[in-house]
Amino acid sequence: MKRVALVVQRFGGEVLGGAETLAGVFAQALKAHCEVIILTSTARDHITWARYYREGESIEDGLRVLRFNPDFERPHYFHELNRIFLDGTNPERFFELSHLQKKSWREHCLRLPLGFQEELVRWQGPFPSGLFQYLRDNWPLYQAVIFFTYLYPTTYFGVECVGDPERVFLHPTLHDEAHAYLSIWRRYSRYNLLFLTEEEAELARWYWGEVKGRVVGYGLADQNAGSQGTAFRQRAKQGSEKPYLLYAGRIEAAKGINILLDYFTRYKREYPASLLQLKLIGRVSPGLRLEKNAGVELDGFVSEEKKFRLMAGALAVVLPSPYESLSIVVLEAFMMGTPVIVNGHCPVLAGHVTRSGAGFAYRNYVEFANAMERLQKDSILRSRLGQMGRSYFLENYEWSGYQARLLEALNL
Repeated sequence: MKRVALVVQRFGGEVLGGAETLAGVFAQALKAHCEVIILTSTARDHITWARYYREGESIEDGLRVLRFNPDFERPHYFHELNRIFLDGTNPERFFELSHLQKKSWREHCLRLPLGFQEELVRWQGPFPSGLFQYLRDNWPLYQAVIFFTYLYPTTYFGVECVGDPERVFLHPTLHDEAHAYLSIWRRYSRYNLLFLTEEEAELARWYWGEVKGRVVGYGLADQNAGSQGTAFRQRAKQGSEKPYLLYAGRIEAAKGINILLDYFTRYKREYPASLLQLKLIGRVSPGLRLEKNAGVELDGFVSEEKKFRLMAGALAVVLPSPYESLSIVVLEAFMMGTPVIVNGHCPVLAGHVTRSGAGFAYRNYVEFANAMERLQKDSILRSRLGQMGRSYFLENYEWSGYQARLLEALNL
């Protein structure tokens, strides 16, 4: 049986993150066809990279996982390097820059010395030197070594540890953010790239020039089929009678949560008679201070079963993030037959809405408020959008189709 290694910065049942979830789904899709091992760090927290899991090998959810300790936690030195790099640019509002401003930012990044850029990447962490040594010693054992997300040392320094570039595959999970403009990432163009969407592939060409790769998308086991889907919908009807929007994911500024709260609070002030609520599920990022807002309910981390039940019962699932390379949450909403309201500044999210016709993409408060008003006043529209989302999911993100695309891309 062929062997495949997956390299990701952190991994585990308590880890919340798009690239980390992608790695787990990728592994589950392959494990029936080849021997899979996940190489990762012992960190759980992506802010400090403190050691959390036990170093060494374990079996988790039927997958073989090999963890290595980071050499250091993220120091203040990194934050000083990052301050110099950003040069006053706010990374959380980067999406609002004009095309001309982004062009200027690109020129700024091109002028940065290579040594400075690599220092920035190294010290943001995690930097598990044991993992790099393992790759140097063992890469010939694997027909493919797949790295997840472009941003971290595990990928940037890890790809160079594999002696045969043809065995290296990279899922960059790329989006239009300040750090993506660093020139050091151009080394990735020599490897086999796996993209989640056409928008991500186009972005890679914009950053790195000619690249080799293909769109493999994503896959979900259908939670809305047969008796299971009926049970979710029945439980959803038994829940809150008040209409609600649902946000699911990391609750942090980088995901646009502050702007979402501002918009929702403004809406509640302008429409005081509205019963609409905003439910937030997910882990709150350390340092984020959430003020008490009318109609906002923080449910925290919930089970998968409860997440899907809340999705099934929501007026819409809202995703305010300006930086996404796929958005699993949007696909889950479509799977459950629920419309979405997404940040239109993100090309990937706007692309999902355009292709599916199953929601709204907003670029300002007025468009956000209009989307909520239309969904609340027109139940037929909401039902039709939900059906369109469901069809989009089945045509593009159903599990067996995803498996077939992966095996073909990896030549397994």
